[in-house]
Amino acid sequence: MGSGRFDVISRATIAGVLAIATFVAASPLDSATIVDSGSTNANGYTIHITSDGNASVTYQPRGGSPIGAPKRFTVPAATTARFFADLAAAHKGNMATVACMKPVSFGTTLNVTWQGWTSPDLTCPPKDALGEALVSDVAAIRNAGGVDPLRPHP
Repeated sequence: MGSGRFDVISRATIAGVLAIATFVAASPLDSATIVDSGSTNANGYTIHITSDGNASVTYQPRGGSPIGAPKRFTVPAATTARFFADLAAAHKGNMATVACMKPVSFGTTLNVTWQGWTSPDLTCPPKDALGEALVSDVAAIRNAGGVDPLRPHP
């Protein structure tokens, strides 16, 4: 009698664990895209990052096609969590940057797109802590992937 009850409890436990695992696996990942436009003498880049820390970077000349295949990398979990939390706060708080002058040929723009929202240009000074946090997060993500924001044209 004891082993029959154990089998029922074991099967119920296994079924519960499988149901939870299926739910967790089915949860969609959040994602964001970081785009640096590049300039006349430095390539831009596009970083795609998901909430599980998986990311990839592709370089491209300003207004041009990607150079090579995407390079995959992993962003530490704490950095990823902070980045997505800061994105939500920046969007909710209407994050803004100070308008800044840029040379036509050397100026770049840097924006993050997330859930239909696009950040202001992060190469201009942030007006508040929301922007400062996002700029810091993008720098940490670039560092994790070895992304050189000043990569010259070949």
